[in-house]
Amino acid sequence: MLKVISNLNISLNDKISALFLCADILDYPNDDYKEKIKKLENLTNTKCNSQEVALDDLQAEYIQIFSINSTKLKCVPYASWWIDGKMSGKTLSKILDFYTRCGYKFDAKSLKKPADNLSSMISFTAILAEDGKTEEIKEFAKFLTWIDDFASSLKSATQIKTFSYAVEIFKQIISSFKGKL
Repeated sequence: MLKVISNLNISLNDKISALFLCADILDYPNDDYKEKIKKLENLTNTKCNSQEVALDDLQAEYIQIFSINSTKLKCVPYASWWIDGKMSGKTLSKILDFYTRCGYKFDAKSLKKPADNLSSMISFTAILAEDGKTEEIKEFAKFLTWIDDFASSLKSATQIKTFSYAVEIFKQIISSFKGKL
């Protein structure tokens, strides 16, 4: 089971670093995923307990759980799917508009994922925090109302804790931003 504390009492800089690590962990796993998990554990004083998973196994699990090209998609990491009930719904457009209003251009082609992908949304939250845009973070949280349902779906979709760990850390950090930075 994940050892995640209920209130992350860490600095803003550590929260920002942790957000970027969560976004990376929720992206397709690469060779340094164990290093990212260890960094996240150290930053947040939490424990993932999934570093023993082989990279090939984690990559296969990622495809089975998250890939929209998989016939066995188990857990959809897109806000539009959870909010609108379909991929690329109105929520995607609203999120893109929000990015633009905040002064950012989202390039889905170079990032190879849409703006409403959870990893993209976590990275954007980190960028807002880096830029001191606290009110924007609070407003952006309205696009994350689905995160608890997603987390439950993720926990039932896999025995590998890596992805759930990153989601739980993100949930704690975004909760702290809603109240104050």
